[in-house]
Amino acid sequence: MTSSAQGKSFSGSFNGAGGSRSYVGYVPSTYQQGTAMPLVVVLHGCTQNGDVMRQLTRFDQLAEAKGFIVVFPEQPSSANYASCWNFYQDAQMHRGSGEPALIAGITQYVQQQYTVDTKRTYVAGLSAGGAMASIMGATYPDLYAAIGVGSGCEYDSGAACAGSQSSDPTAAAKAAYQAMGSYARPMPVIAFQGDQDTTVPPVNADQLVQQWQLTAAMASGNGSAPLSGPASTQNGQVPNGRSYTIKYYDDTAGNGLVEYWTVHGMSHAWSGGCSCEQFSDPQGPDETAAIYAFFTKHPM
Repeated sequence: MTSSAQGKSFSGSFNGAGGSRSYVGYVPSTYQQGTAMPLVVVLHGCTQNGDVMRQLTRFDQLAEAKGFIVVFPEQPSSANYASCWNFYQDAQMHRGSGEPALIAGITQYVQQQYTVDTKRTYVAGLSAGGAMASIMGATYPDLYAAIGVGSGCEYDSGAACAGSQSSDPTAAAKAAYQAMGSYARPMPVIAFQGDQDTTVPPVNADQLVQQWQLTAAMASGNGSAPLSGPASTQNGQVPNGRSYTIKYYDDTAGNGLVEYWTVHGMSHAWSGGCSCEQFSDPQGPDETAAIYAFFTKHPM
């Protein structure tokens, strides 16, 4: 562990049944052992690593400002030539094995090393990492209180979400519900999508929202309930930047479940990210801040 001027960065390697994965992370200066803090797990996109993702998203700075721990698991090129999480492989979509077990293992290791609030542990990601965040929400709903998907895909999307569209969201919803097993519950989701994204086209975010709405209905025993439209819609504008639209969806009990942010004019990127990295759109609203604000509203 290395100390910065404020908090402390840490790194290591987790070994599990599915192999090993490295990680980097940050503990804010306000951390005190014995006083529980939230934990956010952040999954990078293809061609990236943990350090790139922490620079791109500025999650370290937000963790320092807001008082939470953040960890960035890393996918090596030995597991995928482009360092993508293998979200489209069936072997990587189930609890207790493969990449989900490794990411969950890193999460649980950090929970054990520090005083973490297990009711406020969350996972978010970009692109392939966003798709893997969907998988984590389905496979470990008892571990993650809510998920954030940036320019990503639904659970069981298949590889077609890259450049085209995911599989049928109704079938994906049933698969996610089955993956949740006895831990099934409505999973709060915040999604970010650029409407000019050709890498993961916007239809995938539409399907992601549909899938998680349907999965929530199934988990609530209302699987036959028709999908409702957004409970409310809000438009925003970044000063000298992009306009955006937020759609808010409720669960069958009328509680807030999904936030769907569309950033107008944005391609495949992290909205409001640092211009120091690829896949960043500094002109968009602050995706990192919005995701964490959503998380704080959805403890387990």
